[in-house]
Amino acid sequence: MKLSLAILLASVLSTSAFVFAPSALTAARLSKSRSLFCEKEETEDVAVEAEEKIQPETEEVAEEPEPTSAPSKFASEIGAQDPLGFWDPLGFLEDADQERFDRLRTVELKHGRVSMLAITGHITTTAGVRLPGDIDLHGTSFASIGTGIRHINDVPALGWAQIFLLAGLMEFFVMTPREDSGMKSEFVGDFRNSVDFGWDDFTEEEKRTKRAVELNNGRAAQMGILGMMVHEMLPSHDPYMINGLLGFPVNFN
Repeated sequence: MKLSLAILLASVLSTSAFVFAPSALTAARLSKSRSLFCEKEETEDVAVEAEEKIQPETEEVAEEPEPTSAPSKFASEIGAQDPLGFWDPLGFLEDADQERFDRLRTVELKHGRVSMLAITGHITTTAGVRLPGDIDLHGTSFASIGTGIRHINDVPALGWAQIFLLAGLMEFFVMTPREDSGMKSEFVGDFRNSVDFGWDDFTEEEKRTKRAVELNNGRAAQMGILGMMVHEMLPSHDPYMINGLLGFPVNFN
């Protein structure tokens, strides 16, 4: 009887040990896993903080507005008008003073006036109008010289001498301001000298308009005479080729 009770008590104790032993083991394993997970989280947090410290802080830079070029002080001068307004593609007037502007305006006016005379002369000679007589002492008549740049070599040496002499006289005694004439120039290019042509009777607005007209006509004449010279060198040898294209050919030379 005592032996049976001992065996029963041993069985119960062994069963209890078998049942509760896994619970203790599981708890230990869970405790260990929790510790490892917490250590991993702490390690990741430290790594993130270190990375944030290493990366440089970027500051937002405000975009600077693009610099705008200041309008030229010559934008209100005659010649700066619609549709282009003030137009200086080659920058001749950058950092220029009034003296330089006056010099360039004088040159522009002279070139325009010479070009207008060249256009007029080209049209006149094409129409067959010639000076009477000879251009030199060897019997070379004005009528024997053709029109245009293609016949430039037909002009004898004495003819060129007359051309340069006339141009020099115009440059030094006519197309230049002369204070000794008693008439003071009102603007750059005012070469009236002692001849008024009724200019003083115009209002200020009319004067400004006429000056603008002359300047624009001179610009157009410079392009026109250049175009004629180019057309003469083309295979058609016709400076008035536009007239031919429109059905009104010109009997050139």
